Amino acid sequence: HDDDHDQDHGLGRPPMNHYERLGGDAALRAILTDFYDRVFADPMIGFMFQGLDKARLVELERQFTARVMGADVAYEGRGMRAAHARHPVTRGHFRRRLVLLRQTLEDHDVAPEIIEAWLAHAKRLEAAVLGPARADPGCDPAGPRPSGGVVISGGGGDG
Repeated sequence: HDDDHDQDHGLGRPPMNHYERLGGDAALRAILTDFYDRVFADPMIGFMFQGLDKARLVELERQFTARVMGADVAYEGRGMRAAHARHPVTRGHFRRRLVLLRQTLEDHDVAPEIIEAWLAHAKRLEAAVLGPARADPGCDPAGPRPSGGVVISGGGGDG
């Protein structure tokens, strides 16, 4: 049978959701394992993850992301604010995580529209993770793509 098409084409099958198009659980798990390997090793934010259970983080993010992408998967974690409350996450840390996520998704040849949807959702979590006072009030989910260089907020000038 032909699974190359995302449209119904009158065959009675609903369009595939992002989770199915990504490749389901195996693909999502592989991407998130790679992503967290990068996060834990990253010189800018890796220190924040020292002592945390990487496998548990991968599993909770897998549940959360699968659900957001349309899979019927239960999320067993806490809310975003509660889960991150004891960690001093700044806007710069959050943005660095987004850069690593984009790089990981691109390296796994994820379809551009899935990358954009995934990143848009991740960006919308900023206020929940940081709290409204520390989140960027001008955060545009469709905002500019990272260009490779990362500027951690807090400094003035041209970056």
